Amino acid sequence: MYLKQVKPKRKLKKSDFLKHSNLKEKKQLLKLAKEMQGKKIVHINATAQGGGVAEILNSLIPYTQSLGVDASWYVIDPKIGGNFFKTTNKFFDGLQGNKVNISSSDFKEYEKKSQVIAYEIDKLSADILVINDTQPLLAGFLAKKTKKIFYSHVDSSKPDKKLWKRLFPYFKNYQKIVFSNKEFVNQDNLLKEKTVIFPPAIDPLALKQKNVAKETARKYLQKKGNISKSGQLIVQVSRFDAFKNPIGLIEAFSKIQENYKNAQLALVGFNVAKDNPVAELAYKKTREYAKGNKNIHLFYYPKNKKVEEFTMMAQNAADIVVQNSYREGFGLTVSEAMWKQRPVIGGPASGIKKQIKHNKNGLIANNSDELAKCLKELLDNKEKRLKFSKEGKKTVKNNFLLNRLILDHFKLYKKL
Repeated sequence: MYLKQVKPKRKLKKSDFLKHSNLKEKKQLLKLAKEMQGKKIVHINATAQGGGVAEILNSLIPYTQSLGVDASWYVIDPKIGGNFFKTTNKFFDGLQGNKVNISSSDFKEYEKKSQVIAYEIDKLSADILVINDTQPLLAGFLAKKTKKIFYSHVDSSKPDKKLWKRLFPYFKNYQKIVFSNKEFVNQDNLLKEKTVIFPPAIDPLALKQKNVAKETARKYLQKKGNISKSGQLIVQVSRFDAFKNPIGLIEAFSKIQENYKNAQLALVGFNVAKDNPVAELAYKKTREYAKGNKNIHLFYYPKNKKVEEFTMMAQNAADIVVQNSYREGFGLTVSEAMWKQRPVIGGPASGIKKQIKHNKNGLIANNSDELAKCLKELLDNKEKRLKFSKEGKKTVKNNFLLNRLILDHFKLYKKL
């Protein structure tokens, strides 16, 4: 068996989260939920822990179930073995623009194991199947007798052409293909009637989104992460990955240290995902680059750490939250920081620009020199930090809460 069911422990009442919806949204959610009674929705992705997709599904499933809709979630067993996840990790890199080389034997293994997963999917008898990202892409393509949605969470605006040519035929059996950003659509190849655009969202009821007093959060980080309570704190929360550009952030931080001698940088990227075998290498490269700088703190190994709590506290403790990505499907951590009223600086990734409007609710930096200037600008300007904090919270409340994402899903299901 290559599929494992995930059953989120959270039980929600619909009243818990509907309070975050306006009257119009609330009525739409309740109406569509009623129309979907008796239908079975099945979501499949790679892993139950680590990364934005798992985080979204861990909330989306109980939200959907609380409205009386039959929704379930399955992941690919991390014990699937062989090079399955190494190969699909190359899919991720290639779709985001890196040149990748995948052997014919690795492709054959992916195809063979996808056939087994497809057989298991067919036994689930879903009315609507939602496939997230490329790990189960072929399995979803091969599954029969069901309406199918493929949800891409990556920046596929400039994919590796050879890989795209190989993967593109797998899209044709999907009735709808969802992207978080219209810029990620390969317009020459994807039929317009199949394409749907809606961005991800954060769960205001999750522990990770809790607002905590900054002083409380700094005390927590001192105790659990050995980060001093004094001095300015800059935080980036994301897995260790070249696309997230942690080394570029370290370069920028080093440039401002002379003026802010007590400033500290925390890179929080606990390795809990089971589908990312290259994270260790990215972490080691980052650690080597930061070597000798006692004011830089890296968090990778989750041992003895409550990962969700620690991450939430790091964001609340920050004077500035950075997401320095140059490729990013969305970057949930930006909305997370905004929700906690932390001023944010983003890299040039299109997914981040979907959330940050430069100089209105945050800043965008295109390289490490610009990032250093942005850090200095915000550290020197309390008024601007406060302005971005207020505007950021408003941005998330109006656009990027999970209630809106549930409604987008329900509307799409109805079309099918």
